[in-house]
Amino acid sequence: MARILFAPVHVAGHFYPTIPVAKSLQERGHQVAYVSERNMKGVVEGEEIEFFGVGPGVWAGNIAEKYPRVRTLRGNARIHYILKNVYLGLTSHYIREAVPVVKRIRPDLLVFDSFSFPGPILAEMLGIPWVTTSMFLGMIPGNGSPPYSFGWPPSRSRLRGLLYKAAWLALIAYCKQYDAVINRIRKEFGLRPKRMAFLHSALSPYLYLSFTSPHIEYPIHHLPPQVHLVGPSVWSSPRHYRPPEWLVAFPEKRPAVYITIGTVESAYDRRFFSIAAEAVGAVPEIQAVMTVCYEGPDLQNLSLPRNLRVEKYVPNAWIVPKVDLVVHHGGFSTTLDCLMNGKPSVVIPFEGDQNENGMRLSYLRAGHRLRYRNLTARALREAILKVLEDPAFAARSEEIASLLARQNGPQAASDLIERLLKTGRPVLRTEIR
Repeated sequence: MARILFAPVHVAGHFYPTIPVAKSLQERGHQVAYVSERNMKGVVEGEEIEFFGVGPGVWAGNIAEKYPRVRTLRGNARIHYILKNVYLGLTSHYIREAVPVVKRIRPDLLVFDSFSFPGPILAEMLGIPWVTTSMFLGMIPGNGSPPYSFGWPPSRSRLRGLLYKAAWLALIAYCKQYDAVINRIRKEFGLRPKRMAFLHSALSPYLYLSFTSPHIEYPIHHLPPQVHLVGPSVWSSPRHYRPPEWLVAFPEKRPAVYITIGTVESAYDRRFFSIAAEAVGAVPEIQAVMTVCYEGPDLQNLSLPRNLRVEKYVPNAWIVPKVDLVVHHGGFSTTLDCLMNGKPSVVIPFEGDQNENGMRLSYLRAGHRLRYRNLTARALREAILKVLEDPAFAARSEEIASLLARQNGPQAASDLIERLLKTGRPVLRTEIR
């Protein structure tokens, strides 16, 4: 059996989808381990998978403390700052700490997600084949979809298609600043520079696993032959989680609403919670639960209506199936949790791929997108009522759930990984029957 080392970026929405795949491979007899930032140690070891911690201890919960400017930025400006100063800024550090771990484990295969910038450099340095995992296809140029982070609908006309091509060219030009950083790091570790290093560095030439489905993707015209849409892979509840009594009994009345903006946005944008509390208070007929992820002085003075319960954390797997509507930020894992459970959404995208997911839910007619710049308590209340009062949203969400239930992302991913291990060659779609 093979030794397989996972090294996804230490952000929940990127990290968690890999866990079911790792568990599937482990159940098939392979030796599986993770190397990542130390904050993920409890999650991985709770699944009885070996874990190696590296890095300086920067994660979503403390990034604003270590990089205070983060709190002054919003949207894609914040993504740019974090990308350049944290993910790319710490890449050399992670590589230097990970090399001894990789040499000790001697893996047959490395598995990285599309934002794990140290990964491809490690694989190339040490001559180990590698796999990319990704939640979305937006980082692959020329795939026929709108460019990453724009939040645009699919092209329905030749003119819009030309606009998207121009936008892709503009995005590629913008990313040259990241190309320069990555190529400096490559030079530091004795590797040649790479063209379009930012957009192409994570595109494994062997196998690219996207945890999405044709049932929820825009029409796709061109994809590299090693890219496979394997279907959803969702992990949203620790193995040893035991629900409290209130959650077992929830909901005591309907309609029931769950409100979350994920681990990352909860650390940066605390004003959302007061807006959401006011919106819920204006709809007394609903029962709502809101998770805030991190405690802080800003929440102590939060005025809570009687129909809103605030918790630090509730696993999606335990609450999403119980509610009639989820209000969220458009993170990919939360979006998939909603779609797989047939629950409609109100999405308030903050940045990056959240814009894509919000637009996709609107395109699928499985939710309503409320732009962050238009977010007020009144606008959020109206959006909640719009989705709850129109049964078409719930019906369409349930239809999509039945389609997604036909796919098993972790098993399909494991099959393709084993094919790569067996042949040592790129796994192409044309070869899969």
